[in-house]
Amino acid sequence: MRKLYLIHLSILILLIGYYVYSTIDSDEGVTGSFRETCRAGTRLRSFKKDIDSTWDSRGIAKLFNSLNIEKTQGKPVDSISIKTTSQEDFNSKYLHVNKPCIIRDIPTDWIAMKKWSVVNFLERFGKCKFRVTGNDNSLKYEYFHHYVNDPRHRQDDEPLFIFDSTFADKGKKMRELLDEYEIPEWFRDDLFNCLDEDERPNFRWLLISTRRAGTSLHIDPVATCAWNTMIQGKKRWILFPPDTFKSEDDFDAGIRGAEWFIKEYPKYKHLPHNDFIQNPGETIFLPSNWWHITVNLEDSIAITQNLLTHNNFKKAIEVCYDSLPKVYIKWIRLLNEQMETDPDLLVKMGGKIQDLRTVQTIDYSSDAWESESDVE
Repeated sequence: MRKLYLIHLSILILLIGYYVYSTIDSDEGVTGSFRETCRAGTRLRSFKKDIDSTWDSRGIAKLFNSLNIEKTQGKPVDSISIKTTSQEDFNSKYLHVNKPCIIRDIPTDWIAMKKWSVVNFLERFGKCKFRVTGNDNSLKYEYFHHYVNDPRHRQDDEPLFIFDSTFADKGKKMRELLDEYEIPEWFRDDLFNCLDEDERPNFRWLLISTRRAGTSLHIDPVATCAWNTMIQGKKRWILFPPDTFKSEDDFDAGIRGAEWFIKEYPKYKHLPHNDFIQNPGETIFLPSNWWHITVNLEDSIAITQNLLTHNNFKKAIEVCYDSLPKVYIKWIRLLNEQMETDPDLLVKMGGKIQDLRTVQTIDYSSDAWESESDVE
């Protein structure tokens, strides 16, 4: 009799389990934290499978944890304070000579420094979707939060991270984030500002990362430089000067974050490079065309923006002419119009901009000049 009772009980438990999993995507049925956990787990498994099916096959987490990852090996960069350094000194010593540095004391009054956290984002934006893992795959923040806090995912070779250039375009609620930080005063002179935000190349990213997540080795697009402010957490940076590599064909551009530090860094650490750790409240100035890669030493939140200064304009205009023709045509027209009323800009630019279309032959009727993909 007892055996029969146990069999019936086991069947009942299986039926309940089946019912839970069969209703986790519906709006009715099981409710509460258990259902949400099941839903998050199911969505994450599906999401990870869509991106890559080998999430813990290489043992990267174990190898990374065995490293003394906070021991830097390359040359450090200068660390300066915005409170004791003038804009003129920054421009002459760093911006105009394309030299990286750490800048302290920028975000002291930012709301983001007091407010932003993984829990705060869950409360405010749990149902909002963010781009994850540096591509167009999107995931609800509540699922990402589950991922961050579930120990089972801590062994992933390449952890998920939010890297979203469109966060401010997702409605009024998300756009509130723009009011919680400000562009540092040293970086407000941006030659792309004459274009509307939806016309210029991607320039603003929100980064919410787990430990070991990071970028691949790369340079930023369209000859732009960048500032990057750490709100929470710590990140290690490796920077190589612009002439170190000719292109991404010179290395394996598919390896990122922790795996790069384990497998690739030993191959290149004999080359001249900068190696340093970014702490909360610190802002990195990343000059144009510097090769760089990062790995997060802790779960972290950061905000970064790219900008174009006049000393890198020549390279940028060539890139836009070749690969972003729709941007190029309007941008050159607006800059020339702006110089008619802004003599300082006219002096900085060395005169009106000559349209490359007047000196080079190209088929402007081609589909490439009308493609929406050219402005993304």
